[in-house]
Amino acid sequence: MAVPTKARFKARVIQLVAGGYKFAQRRRAARDNTPDELEFYYAAGDPHSHLAAQLLPRLQAQSKVKIRVRLVSQHESPIYPAIDKQRQFALTDVPRLASAYGLKTVAMNTLPSADLLASGSRYLHGAISLEEFIQREWEVSAALFSGQKTQPFDAGKLATPVDTDIEIQANNTRRERLGHYLPAMWQFRGDWFWGVDRAEALCAALGRAKLYDGALQLSRSANAAELGGTPAVDTPLEFFFSFRSPYSYLAAVQLQQRLSSLSLPLDVRPVLPMAMRGFKIPLAKRMYIVHDTAREAKNLGIPFGLISDPIGEGALRCLKVFSLADGAGQQLDFLVSAGRGAWAEAIDLSTDRGLRKVCERAGINWAAAQRCLQEPLPNYAQTNLDALQDMGFWGVPSFRLGEFTSWGNDRMWMLDELQRRIAANQ
Repeated sequence: MAVPTKARFKARVIQLVAGGYKFAQRRRAARDNTPDELEFYYAAGDPHSHLAAQLLPRLQAQSKVKIRVRLVSQHESPIYPAIDKQRQFALTDVPRLASAYGLKTVAMNTLPSADLLASGSRYLHGAISLEEFIQREWEVSAALFSGQKTQPFDAGKLATPVDTDIEIQANNTRRERLGHYLPAMWQFRGDWFWGVDRAEALCAALGRAKLYDGALQLSRSANAAELGGTPAVDTPLEFFFSFRSPYSYLAAVQLQQRLSSLSLPLDVRPVLPMAMRGFKIPLAKRMYIVHDTAREAKNLGIPFGLISDPIGEGALRCLKVFSLADGAGQQLDFLVSAGRGAWAEAIDLSTDRGLRKVCERAGINWAAAQRCLQEPLPNYAQTNLDALQDMGFWGVPSFRLGEFTSWGNDRMWMLDELQRRIAANQ
């Protein structure tokens, strides 16, 4: 079935807007940066910023770019919701990543107090070179995440509160103007790369610009990852999914590809999209997610790019029809079919024509689906959301396997490793 003209037109408009937005960010970066400058946006007290900072010596040694560290802050906002949950998850996520990548980090015991965080930022702002920042960053992180209450930094080396605040606010504004919102971000020629997870993509970009020598020499060893106790063989793998999340689509495709070798029971748990739960998603966040997902989809060989946003009726209709899927296999078939339709084929899921297409190729009877659409939204949408929030998470894709919980499409390798450990214990 060909993509309807209206849906195709809207998808092309989205492509033009996304492309124009990216072009504008690159133009802004070109005006503000020297061509050979790499920016690192670092927030004191952010575990992922600390982990990414451990790459600074390698990047300095192997690249031909000037590295500029920009201190930023992060606060609860529509663009960065549930900040306490995100930070708490990072305390668990960073040690897992560090152990897998062979990176050293300070002990992640607790989140820092506001007073200690302010002192740490002043101490970092007082660094006059990259080498001094690297040394002070370790001192600051060791203090901030240790749980200590008193300020341990040399008072003579602290920048003034006013100067530090001015610098952080200026960097926050710059980051927003160049199209981003997160800490632990690398910015090179208008493109953004998150933490350690996008280090390979960053180095590839530097390599294309002939500004990087050799490989990053950062390899991931899943069997070295500290993932906690090994779950029992019959522990279900719970997959929390949103029909409006492009990262959920990528995760669903990868789970579908693994289904034949998955020895664990799979429990697929769709939830209402964040934007339909009162969260406002600003343009900068939407644009970055589209570009980052496109980059990841290309690496994974997953179709992506011709978009018909399913927010509203599209997502609600899919949540209703999901109840007809029989078993994990067909549930994943429907998730992937709907995801491909919304994110790669510009299929409007709010229309009967569009929804019928994604239903039928997943083996779901259209007549049954039409009857299902007349019913109220099933209770499982709220039940799944309650379970997600009880886990301490705010968004999707998220996973639970016994005591192990994680968030993000980038953590699929952890699930693979846990399954390997489960099999080895049998």
